[in-house]
Amino acid sequence: MTRKIIILATALTSAAHAADTFVHPSDVARTMQSKFKSLKAYQADFSLSIKDLNKTRVSSGVATYGEGGKLNFTFSQPAGDLIVSNGQTLFVYVSRLKAVGKQPLKTKDKDGKSLYSAGTAEGLSNLFRRYHYRFDKPEQPREVEGGKYFILDLKEKEITGGYDKITLFVQPETYLIQKMRATSPSGRSVELTFSNIKLNPQIDPKLFQFKDPDNAKIVDNPLTTE
Repeated sequence: MTRKIIILATALTSAAHAADTFVHPSDVARTMQSKFKSLKAYQADFSLSIKDLNKTRVSSGVATYGEGGKLNFTFSQPAGDLIVSNGQTLFVYVSRLKAVGKQPLKTKDKDGKSLYSAGTAEGLSNLFRRYHYRFDKPEQPREVEGGKYFILDLKEKEITGGYDKITLFVQPETYLIQKMRATSPSGRSVELTFSNIKLNPQIDPKLFQFKDPDNAKIVDNPLTTE
């Protein structure tokens, strides 16, 4: 009888431990948002691959985030391209065209339609509101593609013509997104990857202040859902 009690106690202890370590997708989503809200800033190298039908465009550079929805994507490839947000307005500068897209960011429009918006606390929160999400497999976090991640599959709740499916690769140590993949009904596929992530570095506030380049054409409200 004593032996049976010991075996039962061991089994219950193991089951309790398993319950303590079980992670639900909503736990990951909540922790991601909480961690992001606590950040003052982060900076990372990024690479972006966009495939439309048989054409693939690859770009890279440095991404910087500041609390309040501030963003700066400075491209080294293509050199001179720039994406800047001061939290109220998003500016997209395409160097080869000498053109600037200027997009106001009203609260009601911050719905995560752009992958870049997932790089802000507000965009991340809205992303989880707009999409159903679940783990891609029961075992989480899991080893894949040279790293260990929580992997979340997201599916758009209402069709908008933008990215209907997104996969997030989330670091279990920081709960930050290291990689995201997205596809749209039009056939576009996108992969955005972050590396060399630095948490709360000293950031020059001027990074989030866009200065119009000389002789650049300003285009208001140019962004689509993709």
